[in-house]
Amino acid sequence: MIKVKINEKYFKLFEQYTHSIPVIYSTLEGQYEGELYVDKEDDPQVAILFTPFAFHYVAGNAEMSNVTEVIDEIIFKQYLLESEQKEAIVFSPNDKWNKVLDDVFKRYNGIKDKRMIFHLNREKYNEQKNSKKVNSDMDNRISFEKEQGSQKKYPVSRIYLEQKCVSFCSGFMLGKGHAEIDVSTDEKYRGNGYAKESAFTLINELLNSGIEPDWCTWPYRVESQKLACALGFEIADEIPAYIWVEDECGKIGQSK
Repeated sequence: MIKVKINEKYFKLFEQYTHSIPVIYSTLEGQYEGELYVDKEDDPQVAILFTPFAFHYVAGNAEMSNVTEVIDEIIFKQYLLESEQKEAIVFSPNDKWNKVLDDVFKRYNGIKDKRMIFHLNREKYNEQKNSKKVNSDMDNRISFEKEQGSQKKYPVSRIYLEQKCVSFCSGFMLGKGHAEIDVSTDEKYRGNGYAKESAFTLINELLNSGIEPDWCTWPYRVESQKLACALGFEIADEIPAYIWVEDECGKIGQSK
């Protein structure tokens, strides 16, 4: 496979995806720098997008001749060998691609987990927002920031107590009209509703801007799932995540 400059002509390869939209398109549309590989520059059949967040995406024709070897070569014999970050999490758009990734990752003692995908139910969101209690001690501010290598500003809602930021919620990946949400609260301030309040503010900002908020998490992140449901999100899908981490799976040359 060959590395190409990211161009709109390659976007069609990723149209099969119904999940991870802001993660994929925040790189394709230039918010973050990533790497795109295709089997050929003109009329490519297969592509893989490497994002700067260790989340990577295969796309195109999963039934192309020798596709398993092509994906094996680019992920394990090129990208990971050359990368300082010895880990990768790879996703696919459908079952045909999942079978390819099953075969590839088994060769390297890979781990198969799943990612939980939530979609916002607007009616439930409005019900939850309208019934929430107002905490007068909180100072809730929206700002637009450029962190983590972002090439453009994205919205962040921050909760301040006595000028200290104790919780935030950001739409840090923006692409194709969607935003990936990240939320965090300082440990000693958890359990007070600050994450929920900052998330409501951020989601309201996104919706008013015509942007769909996306919420994704891991099965072990139970509190994240509870918060998503409390905001009006509903579980929409559980997608396979193919994981390789050198410390757990062994060096590539030593894999079985």
